[in-house]
Parts: sequence; C-alpha cells; structure tokens
Amino acid sequence: MRIEAQLQTGEEILYRAQVTRLTLAPILAMAGIALVAAAVAWFHFQSAPGGLILLVVAAIFGLVYLWKDFVRRANDYVLTNHRLIQETGILSRRSIDSRLDKINNVEYRQTLWGRLLNYGDVEIDTASDAGVAVFRNISHPLQFRNTILAAAEQYRSAGRFPAPAPAAPSGAERMRQLKTLFDDGLISREEYEAKRRELLSEL
Repeated sequence: MRIEAQLQTGEEILYRAQVTRLTLAPILAMAGIALVAAAVAWFHFQSAPGGLILLVVAAIFGLVYLWKDFVRRANDYVLTNHRLIQETGILSRRSIDSRLDKINNVEYRQTLWGRLLNYGDVEIDTASDAGVAVFRNISHPLQFRNTILAAAEQYRSAGRFPAPAPAAPSGAERMRQLKTLFDDGLISREEYEAKRRELLSEL
C-alpha cells in the first residue's frame, strides 16, 4: 500500500527522505572489476575457465547490487504535517508512525565519507511506544532533521491540542456565588432559599 493511501483528511506530505545509493558503490565497483578481470582472462590470457569464473563473480556482485537497490527503494520515509512515517519491508511491510507532538529530539550523524557525500543517519527520540527511530544512510540528513523540527514546532504552535475543560466549581464555591448574588440584590430571598436547598441536596 502506498503512503499516499494512508494519509488522513487534511494530511499532506512535507518531505520524503531517500536512502542514498552511494553506500552500494563498493558492490558495483567489485562487479566492474570482476567483469574487467574476466575480459582480461578470456582475451589476453586465453583462459576460458578463468574468464567464466570471473564472469560468474561479476554477475553475483551485479545481482547483489540489484537486490540491495530494490530493498533500498522499498523503504518509505515520509514526513507529513501530522506525523513521521517509517515503512519498511518487501513481502511483509512494517509501518511505524511518530506523531509530531511526541517528537522530543532529532539528531543526525555522519561519517567522514558521509560528510563528503552528504548522507548520514537521522535518529529521532519520541515519547511514543516506538521510542527511538533511526533512519539510516539518508541523503541530506541535516535538511531532513531541520524539516522535522520545523514541522513539529509548527504542529505544536498551531493549537491542534484541545484546551482542557475548566474545572466545575465546587459545591462550596457555588454556595458563595449564590450568597453574593443575594447580597447584591440580584435574586430574591425565595430564589436564594430555593437554590440553596437545591445545592445542599447535591452535596
């Protein structure tokens, strides 16, 4: 099921994070090296068995790359104006939602290569049952972090939380209010006595 089909009324996608493809570069490089070595063994050294073995190795690396890239694209990391959605899995899917009002802290980490190539991990600490959610190898992690914090702040400041209902006055407070009305001449003695008996019966 696509993320768009899960959105609630009035919910909009603000940011869709992508897992970088750069972490798969070593696998693709090994496939290329094996392919070149197969060509050298086949044409230069006239070694058909060696060339076939290296060709199989290159094919294996190529299949591993295709599979990991398929898994990478199967993960959906979406920020909406209500929540943060982390959906993973291929055959079976797992979805974790973090409401914006439950997000306490957002951090990002980058290795040296991550800083050079602009990817890293984003860790989100929430007050929900999900606890800590980690988004690994995200492209533009700082932008993702800042967008989450801005959306959470806007969500909190938009007054989406219902104001608590004022506490009902106690019986003693209602009696004092009734006495004030009588002393100020706003109600008659008969009305005062009738209302007082009513309040006493409720205590």
